[in-house]
Amino acid sequence: MEPESTSILPFVKALHLIAMVTYFAGTFHMVRVFVAHREALGKAEPDRGILHKQFSLLERRALYYLISPSLLLLIVLGIWMLAQQPALLKQPFMHAKLGVVALLIGYHALMHRVYAQLKRAEVRWSALQLQLFAQGPTVLLFTLVVLVIMRDRLGWVWGSMGLLVVGGVIAYAVARTRRKALHENDA
Repeated sequence: MEPESTSILPFVKALHLIAMVTYFAGTFHMVRVFVAHREALGKAEPDRGILHKQFSLLERRALYYLISPSLLLLIVLGIWMLAQQPALLKQPFMHAKLGVVALLIGYHALMHRVYAQLKRAEVRWSALQLQLFAQGPTVLLFTLVVLVIMRDRLGWVWGSMGLLVVGGVIAYAVARTRRKALHENDA
């Protein structure tokens, strides 16, 4: 008969994965709303005021009722699983994963800062900068998934090459977004 702590582990892992999916889904949505909100601040009244109010409400609901609780659950369940399997802390993939989680928490804090600026209609970021900011969760999710799936097969060389490829794809997307923005401004 299995001890209680290991019999519940698959359920906790499932909840951890669900929390991760809801966090990233909410984050992907939120950063795109930021871009739309920033663009709406450039419109004339009364559209500007109406859109500002609606976007602020959408952002608040997403951030406080979906994204933040999902991140908190993700962290709490992750800590619980590590407490159940402390040997994982000795594995290099876990060090990398915890580093990515730290970046994720930093990204989340930055989302709160952007939200506060947008709420006051004092955002310092351009729509293009916010579009670039929106690529952050994609890189973090890609990195987390690869780390977990390839943890036993992925050496530092392949990991570095993978990050370079992801960086190249993002650089291409940035250049394409910039060109698109320049063409829209010329039109």
